[in-house]
Amino acid sequence: VKQIVWTRPAEDWETDKKFMRSTNHVMLFPLTRQVEICPKLPSTPCDHVIVTSKKAASAFVQKCQLSKEALHKPEYITFGLETYKYLLGLNFKARLIEAQSARKFAENLMSEIKKTAAIWFPRPVDVAFEVSDYLRSQGVEVYDIAMYKTEPVKTIEPSLIQKLTADPCIVCLASPSAVKSFVDIVLTHDNGKFNKYTPVVIGPTTKSAAQSYFKEVLVSSHTTLQSLWEKAYETARKDDIRSYLSVH
Repeated sequence: VKQIVWTRPAEDWETDKKFMRSTNHVMLFPLTRQVEICPKLPSTPCDHVIVTSKKAASAFVQKCQLSKEALHKPEYITFGLETYKYLLGLNFKARLIEAQSARKFAENLMSEIKKTAAIWFPRPVDVAFEVSDYLRSQGVEVYDIAMYKTEPVKTIEPSLIQKLTADPCIVCLASPSAVKSFVDIVLTHDNGKFNKYTPVVIGPTTKSAAQSYFKEVLVSSHTTLQSLWEKAYETARKDDIRSYLSVH
């Protein structure tokens, strides 16, 4: 069976493996790590809080030291079903605006909120698409609250790199920063043999980052980690059947 390489931060592994049917042929190869930042809250109160991931939502709730009343006052808006369920579980006023990407979410959001609304946006420092800039360009008041930043993992064990480069494999890449880190590894440790790897990615921004290096880039049906996993799993199974047929 072709190995599936899972490149998300090591601290997310416990949560991530819950949606995997089996972890037998999965190699954990963290490319990035998330470093938390102490959030600075705006002095302006908000009507809405935008959250683009469950991680940002839980960090906001735990780190912002707001009273229960202040936390429950605004409406929380997201485009991810997992995040939406998490917000409802906290008894927050939550709204789900379905979208396949952060860009589409920002566009759809404009038709659902008043332009006079004040928005707080707890977020990572680096994002694939700047939702805030787009909303500001439409005249909306947005306050960014940096919650964490993504950094490349500085040192990777040689044994892991040896395992990675041994055979062709399927690599799951969830962000442009993961693509960049993986490209560096292939250039440094595998003589730039990009054709050995089949990348499976989330969303259009990560896809275009990967297409600069890889001949074939597969994209998950939805912008969720579960969908990323499903696509990788399905690809590994198809490859198995193909290689079985070519041998027999």
